[in-house]
Amino acid sequence: MSRAQREEAPVKQRRTQKERAETMRQRLVDATLICLASDGYAGTTISRVIEVAKVSRGAPVHHFPNKNAMIAAAAEHLAYRIYSQLGKAISRLENADDRLYELIYASWKDIFQQPEYVAMNELLQASHRDTEIANIIRQFWVQGAEVLTDCVDHYLEPINDTFKMNDLMMITQWVLRGMAEDQHLRFDEKIFDKYLKLWSNILAQHLKPKLNVTSPPPKPKVWGSKVY
Repeated sequence: MSRAQREEAPVKQRRTQKERAETMRQRLVDATLICLASDGYAGTTISRVIEVAKVSRGAPVHHFPNKNAMIAAAAEHLAYRIYSQLGKAISRLENADDRLYELIYASWKDIFQQPEYVAMNELLQASHRDTEIANIIRQFWVQGAEVLTDCVDHYLEPINDTFKMNDLMMITQWVLRGMAEDQHLRFDEKIFDKYLKLWSNILAQHLKPKLNVTSPPPKPKVWGSKVY
């Protein structure tokens, strides 16, 4: 490269200390989620996170005082990811007659069959024996309930007033979570499809998707300006 070319080349702007710190923190959070999904909660040690993140042994100390603080940050980020996945799944749906089934099926495929849910399920299992993890998951659950309420109001409308829409969709997420518990048994996928369709038909007696709504639901106010 000639001197003239070097002078004309754009100068790469150095990141601030705050930006570098946030990048490192996010790297550790992402590695924690990977470990939860692949190694389980017990296998998600600080040493394993360091190995997956490919950082120095001292890196986590500057961001998290202990493993559970790292887990709490990962659970929070998990909520953002699941919200983002739901929004992307909805944006791909069309105004078909069976759009309710497509909505349920998209939730099943794009949320409950993804590594993020595997990580979430590991934390749920760990919360049975660890009160600190239980408190972390309880906060996650409260945020999740708020997201669910916003999603229901955003995407659906009632056909009758027999049941509240939010109650029906709360049961729906428990149905999907129960199905997800059996995924590791490697059942024929058609079995899951059958019961997803059956449950969608039951729901269709009480609610229906709004037409022409493909935008993400409102973000919970507690998230502030964070965008995922």
